[in-house]
Amino acid sequence: MEMGTEAEEIEIERIEVESTWKGLFQRRVVMAETHCNTVHGLLRGMLEVVTADAGEWGRDPQPPCAEDALESAAMELGLALASMGAARHIALRGGAPSPAAPLESADDVAGDPDVWCALDRLEKAAALATGAHDRVERARGHLGAAALLRVLDDEEDGGGAPWEQSPCLSERLNGVMELREALSKAVDLVAATAAASEAAFGFRDGSLGLQDSVVRLMSP
Repeated sequence: MEMGTEAEEIEIERIEVESTWKGLFQRRVVMAETHCNTVHGLLRGMLEVVTADAGEWGRDPQPPCAEDALESAAMELGLALASMGAARHIALRGGAPSPAAPLESADDVAGDPDVWCALDRLEKAAALATGAHDRVERARGHLGAAALLRVLDDEEDGGGAPWEQSPCLSERLNGVMELREALSKAVDLVAATAAASEAAFGFRDGSLGLQDSVVRLMSP
């Protein structure tokens, strides 16, 4: 009888420990999703600003809010990646028989389908976040160069050939293209982290809901 009671106590303790780390894991996954949603909003708003009036590009190649928005997007992507890394760290330690000897990879968590699925989707999301961050940094570089080159354009006497494109405009166009690529990756990133959140909370059959969210993000 005492052995049965002891076994029950061990099982209760195991459940309590698991519920604790899983709660922390879920929190980090949700934080990653929140940061990615913020990134999408920043990039979408930024793209609307820089493409709103092409006729103003020569006078204002980089709106004052551009650098702040892109810097914020880069920071949010960094925070998203940090949350994804923390979620993985928590899962590998929490899912191990002993936290002192964490599991080596997400494949070792296959006994917990929800956590395994969430980690798999977070891994894909991390690759997207890294790619989006690279695009954001390139956009910052091009748009920043456009702002500096505007000074040179202002000093030109206008004697260039009419078919020549100013360096300022070229940098601006390159910046917009990089921004579009970053936004495209951000859309996929939002879907990936939403899928990870669904998996983390045990909802792994929400493909239709994810498709609807992607359509909503892409719509004007």
